Amino acid sequence: MLRRMDGSRLVALVLAVVLAAAVVTWLAMRNSGADDTAAGSSGLPSCADLAGTDLGPLDEDPAWNGCVTEGGAAVRSYRYECSGLRRVTYPDGDERRLAAEAAVVFLPDAGLTAATGQPWVEVHGVRAAHLPTPFVMLGPYRCDELRSLPHGGSSPASCALDDVPLELSTTQGCSREGQYYAAVGRTCIYPDWDIGVLWEQWSIDVPGLGGPDDPTVLESGPDEEWWMVPGQYRDERCSTPPPGVGRGLALS
Repeated sequence: MLRRMDGSRLVALVLAVVLAAAVVTWLAMRNSGADDTAAGSSGLPSCADLAGTDLGPLDEDPAWNGCVTEGGAAVRSYRYECSGLRRVTYPDGDERRLAAEAAVVFLPDAGLTAATGQPWVEVHGVRAAHLPTPFVMLGPYRCDELRSLPHGGSSPASCALDDVPLELSTTQGCSREGQYYAAVGRTCIYPDWDIGVLWEQWSIDVPGLGGPDDPTVLESGPDEEWWMVPGQYRDERCSTPPPGVGRGLALS
């Protein structure tokens, strides 16, 4: 009887030690995770200090990864490669060419944008939460074309984008079977009577998306949704207005 009690006590003691060790390990891991999160956020600049300062080289300046708000929240960044970078001077509207190619970063939730070697600019008059695309955030900067740049803090959407609305997360490109595909955007214009109407076209070339014998690309039009279309129509649609717009209508 005594041996049975001694054995039971030994088992209980061993279980108590294992449980205590597990609790200590869990607390250590939780604290470590919290420290890592704090360290990652503390490495970011303050959003309030960015406006007016120059953006350093890609991946060398911490601001490429975002910034921290006054409330301590980390703001996510969106990166693109810009071709034909220009700056518009107000109020005359003249454009000054800055670089043939540059990288730009957008911080929508902070209302900030900047290009490599250029000062951060605050975007006024727009609600950051409702900004659909990076062209909306360019502010005084202009680009002929934007190409998404993947980075460690981004999680690309799936390439199953047919009928999906155009937005910042989908203009960051998409992934399929572990492969990343860049999104390319440009502004298009078509005449609507005597007014030029601007819209954005984005496209993603994903080989094999429509099948081995069906070469298609993902593309967006004035409807601001992604569509799978035959690749040969990619450039054609940039000058095509929506149905019924900019055309004479027959009177019955």
